[in-house]
Amino acid sequence: MFRVLCFALLLLANVYCFADNATSPEDLWQAVLAASPTVPPTPARKAALQALDDWIAIPNSEETDACVAYYRCAVDLALGLLETERPERGLRIFQLYSSSVLIQTPSVVIGIDLDQGPNEDMHRTPGEEGVAFCMTEEQIARLAALVDYAFHTHEHGDHLDYQITKALAERDKTVIGTEGIRALWAEEPWAQSILTPPQTLGRGEKIGTLTVNVLRDHQWSDEAHTRGTENNAYLIAVPEGFSVFTKGDTNCGLRLYGWLQLLAEKGCAVDVMVGSAIYWRGPGIARQIDVLYAPLVLPGHAWEFGHRPDGEARGNAMGFWQAGMLVKGAAKQGGVTPLSWGEFIDIPEPRNSKKAGL
Repeated sequence: MFRVLCFALLLLANVYCFADNATSPEDLWQAVLAASPTVPPTPARKAALQALDDWIAIPNSEETDACVAYYRCAVDLALGLLETERPERGLRIFQLYSSSVLIQTPSVVIGIDLDQGPNEDMHRTPGEEGVAFCMTEEQIARLAALVDYAFHTHEHGDHLDYQITKALAERDKTVIGTEGIRALWAEEPWAQSILTPPQTLGRGEKIGTLTVNVLRDHQWSDEAHTRGTENNAYLIAVPEGFSVFTKGDTNCGLRLYGWLQLLAEKGCAVDVMVGSAIYWRGPGIARQIDVLYAPLVLPGHAWEFGHRPDGEARGNAMGFWQAGMLVKGAAKQGGVTPLSWGEFIDIPEPRNSKKAGL
């Protein structure tokens, strides 16, 4: 039903197709849906994502009705599946915008870095800011109704959203973040409900039905690591026995690797890593994480439009396929597959038959 709805909406959006591109949004949508995410990706999957990337890469595409319609259809598909289906076992992981991820199990729905688009003002909605690429108010209400726990790694606009966080907090959902996030909205009546868990060293912090390990680190803005934004890395263990790791924008791997190695020694495992897998203010540890835990990598930070200057095809914004290929060489044991907007992958069994590193 949801695919039929999206096809119909995309047919209407065809009238807004970019003049320089003969491929319609409907054709792209059907090609992506026909080539489901696999590990490793199939040739058909590669072709579909590359075609979608080429379409999105047309400068300022995020300002067009066709691209916004495609994105909103993708969000509708994900929300519709979350509302009507639940995996009988294991994890179902959805990709939304950029670093925004939803994790569904038989018992919980978890959001990570929930964000709706390239709006940057942390005190206004996209409409108030004049940003066209965003979710509808109805979609945000549906999302807030579905999510049980929402984790945010840091306070940057591509990992955090005022409208979504407010909707979650006002529905008494559990929101987890940094001290900086809570301070950002100190004047909001709902901000004091945001949890700021302590750093852990393997035993984990109980948050509802979850067990969460936290590394309190930074996204460093200089090579000397003297300036930066608070950034939490999370290892989230769900009741069904799976663990999901995200580092957010932790961008130097030295402290992160020491923490992950300690967690491995304590018996922790990582089944899936979501979000950014790159580092730019110090040594990277993508290969070391693969050796230590062999997680399936679902790379994020794809099509972060805030990283693309006006008039440029890509700038520093990675496409879906490029995001996967940047990690492929390092993810030899665990594997990697990129997800585009609204897509999901099922992980029915833990990927590690024994505790990682032991």
